[in-house]
Amino acid sequence: MVSGKGIRRLEQAGVKVTTGVLQDQCQVLNRRFFTFHNRKRPFVILKWAQTSDGYIDVLREKAGIEEPNWISNEISRILVHKWRSEEQSILVGTQTALLDNPMLNVRQWPGNSPLRMVIDRKLRLPKNLYLFDNTVPTLVFNETKDEQEGHTTYVKLNFNGSVLESLLQYLYDKGLQSVLVEGGQILINSFIRENLWDEARVFTGTKEFGAGVHAPVIRQVSPEQYRIRKMFYFSTIINNQFTLISYSLHN
Repeated sequence: MVSGKGIRRLEQAGVKVTTGVLQDQCQVLNRRFFTFHNRKRPFVILKWAQTSDGYIDVLREKAGIEEPNWISNEISRILVHKWRSEEQSILVGTQTALLDNPMLNVRQWPGNSPLRMVIDRKLRLPKNLYLFDNTVPTLVFNETKDEQEGHTTYVKLNFNGSVLESLLQYLYDKGLQSVLVEGGQILINSFIRENLWDEARVFTGTKEFGAGVHAPVIRQVSPEQYRIRKMFYFSTIINNQFTLISYSLHN
């Protein structure tokens, strides 16, 4: 019963039909499904943390910092693991994989880990990264080869056009309805620039860097803002074309 045919059949049979009941709420609840079928791609969620003065990182080589430079707090990190458990896949870029060496799994919340994905065009990521530990199925998008190594699958894409469109088409063909993008400035800005995103979740901390890597900017969208102290504050999302959710962090 799709495209109104079921409703018409019921009405023709003399059944009184009421439509539009909790329509907005249902759109939000099923936004991944609707995006997948209407736009022929997964529902894309962008996530990043930024300082109060608008930076997502320091310039690590100049600062001599090799470990992740945390902006968020423990509670926000638990919330991120909850989000990971709710999505089918998670994506980072080459620089995030090199600098942060993320596991991209679910550890601080019950649930399944999403399919891990990384864009590594030139295949320059070292095999000692957590992404290659074979504990979680992982896709490596590159321009060189299609190959399977344990739980790691190398997927060759055409990098001459829009690699994001090619990547999302691949995920659509595989039936994946959602992707959480935890990449850095370049990757997230690429999604924003190409309008290939549906929701952004931004943590704003109390730290100030003064200089460094500028945070992505989404213009002409008014965010829903929530403050995190010792509890989680979740949002009710209106299913407009784009949604931006902003979380302020307070210890």
